[in-house]
Amino acid sequence: MGKNMNWRLTAATLSICMTVLAGCQSTEKAATPTASTGNGKSVAGEIPTVEVLTPWDPGLPIGSDLPVFVEWGKRTGVKFNVNSPPRDAFKEKMNIVLSSGQLPDMMKFFQDDRTFKDYGPQLFVALDDYMKAGKLPNLEKWLKKYPEADKVMRHPEDGKLYAFPLVQDFDFATTLWLVRNDLLKKEGLDASQIQTVDDFKKAMLALKKQTGDYITSSRLGFDYFAERTQMYFGINVNNGPGNGMMMDPETKKFVFAPVDFKDRYKQWTELMSWMYSEKLLHPNFLTMKDQELFAGYESGQFPLMMEQLAMSNNLNPKKDPARDIQPIYPLKIDGKTYTQNLDPHYNIAYRSPMVINKKSKYIDQIIKAMDYTYSDEGIEFFMLGVENETFTRDKTTPSGYKLDKTQSVWTVGADGKYPEGMKKQTDYGYGSWWLTGVIPSYNRFGLLGFKAGEDQQAAIIPDRMKKLKEMNALRDPEPSINWSKDESSKLAEITTPLKTYMSENLTKFILGQKPMTEWDAFVDGFKKLKTDELVKMYNEKYAKSK
Repeated sequence: MGKNMNWRLTAATLSICMTVLAGCQSTEKAATPTASTGNGKSVAGEIPTVEVLTPWDPGLPIGSDLPVFVEWGKRTGVKFNVNSPPRDAFKEKMNIVLSSGQLPDMMKFFQDDRTFKDYGPQLFVALDDYMKAGKLPNLEKWLKKYPEADKVMRHPEDGKLYAFPLVQDFDFATTLWLVRNDLLKKEGLDASQIQTVDDFKKAMLALKKQTGDYITSSRLGFDYFAERTQMYFGINVNNGPGNGMMMDPETKKFVFAPVDFKDRYKQWTELMSWMYSEKLLHPNFLTMKDQELFAGYESGQFPLMMEQLAMSNNLNPKKDPARDIQPIYPLKIDGKTYTQNLDPHYNIAYRSPMVINKKSKYIDQIIKAMDYTYSDEGIEFFMLGVENETFTRDKTTPSGYKLDKTQSVWTVGADGKYPEGMKKQTDYGYGSWWLTGVIPSYNRFGLLGFKAGEDQQAAIIPDRMKKLKEMNALRDPEPSINWSKDESSKLAEITTPLKTYMSENLTKFILGQKPMTEWDAFVDGFKKLKTDELVKMYNEKYAKSK
């Protein structure tokens, strides 16, 4: 990641950066002193103003006066001064900050499990001594519960922890295809009957009769599309590296799927190509934006979703009782159902790890504030807000809570409108994964949207997970591999041209720009791209990590 940084910045750009971060590590006078310097010396009579650099979900309000930052600061004894560039421009902003040397006190870093380790020893606070001193008890509790989260965060050479992970406190499998079953029933079909690729084809053609046009699409480019559609063929992994590598669940060794599972890989490609030629897969499936795709689901234009298990609501956001949304469980490929890996109990790529500037004057205060995000009170606060201001407790609801102070199922009127002036949770900054240290199961499974007596509806996602387990369609998360900087450079050297070769050729096969008669030549082409060396690297590293 670091080698892609733009080190040649104009004086104007640097000036802008310095202006944005001006006042870094500022303070406010207070009656009680609690600040400390980076050298551990206290600074009397000051409430620390901690400079924060963080991305935020598009369309959400962001700023230092957002209630989530104000209340978090009150509870932990600091004041946050927040700088939040657009999410799409965050990587560029981070490059500017690093180049200028003007780092804020704390910041979200690049969304990967590698870059913060590269910079850690030079720029960021190692958390180990603070854990040994008992200053991170809540974080330590979660790292003990999910040791894989601890393992993946540590620097591969010095073994230290330089950033805070996002912990996922649930078992979850990301991919499950969903369909408008009410439309299938009009053609005499049912989602429960879809068990093979031929069944799936028949169902898609039936859906097209109802819509008269393309029935599905995708978003976020080729890697995401491939991951969500290849899962049913057992040739990819949830939240994987996107370079063809995966753990073979039978041999317990890493393999390169396009070669080792080339027959199933070909079947997947042929199915996607058929969908495209039959005008079932939208021609913009590799470039479509979230907003357009979700609008297509809501309008009924796209009655088939090859997406994430938890996205049922996108096919029926208004809870129209006439719409029957049902899953298409993993198909039998040549008579066998293939498993998909459970998500790991951490999520670095989404949240991006939070790091602390080792030159900050307020390290102790930031440590305290960050540990709060892993406490029971903190988890509840970031998910729900302030009791009796944004939520109340209710043991009769599936989640144990009511969002009866903000826009929700409890406050919407019969006309579909909310009381005048009522805000959404996100208007306060609550309910987002961007800040919290732990995602609780009630949030991931969507239980907050159901009232008392709606336990059956609230159980949809847990029940689907149960069904996948009963089908033996789930397996353990992929092993975490903690690459060193040199190893990462070697990986990039191999995988960058490899991923380009895969995406370009597979796209051509799907679009009909390349005949399937050239499939064997495509697979043979991997021999020149050092895939054998890649497989060896993965298996040797995995063997050493056990």
